[in-house]
Amino acid sequence: MTIAIIFFILISLLVYGVYRFFNPFGGLVNEEVSNSYFYTKDKEKIVYSPMGNWFELGKTEMEVDMSSFQVLGIDYAKDKENAYFKSRVIDFGIDVPSFRVLEGYVPLDKNHVYVLVDAYAYLDDTKTGFKILEDADPDTYEQLNYDFARDKNVIFRNNEKLTEIDHESFEIINGEFCKDQDGVYHYRYQKPLQKIDNINDHEVVSLTSYCIRDNQNLFFHLGSIQYEDTDEIASIPFEDPKQITFFEEKKWLKVGNKMYYEGEIHSEVDASSFEEVGYGYAKDAKHVFFLGEIIDGADPGTFKYDDIDYIFYDKNYVYEGGEKTRKR
Repeated sequence: MTIAIIFFILISLLVYGVYRFFNPFGGLVNEEVSNSYFYTKDKEKIVYSPMGNWFELGKTEMEVDMSSFQVLGIDYAKDKENAYFKSRVIDFGIDVPSFRVLEGYVPLDKNHVYVLVDAYAYLDDTKTGFKILEDADPDTYEQLNYDFARDKNVIFRNNEKLTEIDHESFEIINGEFCKDQDGVYHYRYQKPLQKIDNINDHEVVSLTSYCIRDNQNLFFHLGSIQYEDTDEIASIPFEDPKQITFFEEKKWLKVGNKMYYEGEIHSEVDASSFEEVGYGYAKDAKHVFFLGEIIDGADPGTFKYDDIDYIFYDKNYVYEGGEKTRKR
């Protein structure tokens, strides 16, 4: 094992040395904004290379005005003459002097907010990669998170106008819930907003990126039940918010002295001794569980994960997918 580790370290150092020797870059233009725009070693030109991975993803030398070149976003830049997406000029009637990028990925100028339709299509000379976001006001436009944006008149969701929401009172609660004066809603990609029933919207608090509570219940999207996708929002009562415990595996939840799995009380679990093992496995003082199901015969006292050999085992067996595969 020691020889293998030494060999791995030597190979890694060799690869790094070769990379450094052949590295064509002289440094990032603006490392705080993008890791893809570089100076050449002589600092006479600009090179675009996605994440600096020239060895696998290639590199493109750009024809730019060096004195005015500036990086605006992850894949956006401009000089006094042109705006650029990745390494190519944006030929879409952009007003270059006012061109800027919000949050590293939302392009706009004094006239319009733009939507990148397809990053790959734009690299094709026969296609247009951008479109104008209709009715968006560039002076007041702000990106609220990856899903939502707003200007002085409109709430946008994934670049579409969201007409069923009250503009003035709209508020994002966390990564899965939002609200306005009329209610609280769950949102997820390519699904319509789902209004939450029986919630006190004046007492809503975010607990995690995916869970909220009011003064009586927890609310979160179950995601799937028995491997089937669902729109169901779990509602679980609690008495003391300090006695709510979340786990890395979101399907597990502890509320007071009760354990829940997929939104339902799991009566076989001892809440006081419950602990996650990882990758779908968990245990308490009496049982080992895989995806919420008891593994018959598994010994919780010795069950653990070996992060060197990448196996789950107890004193008697090795387990894979919740099943015994061989004796130890």
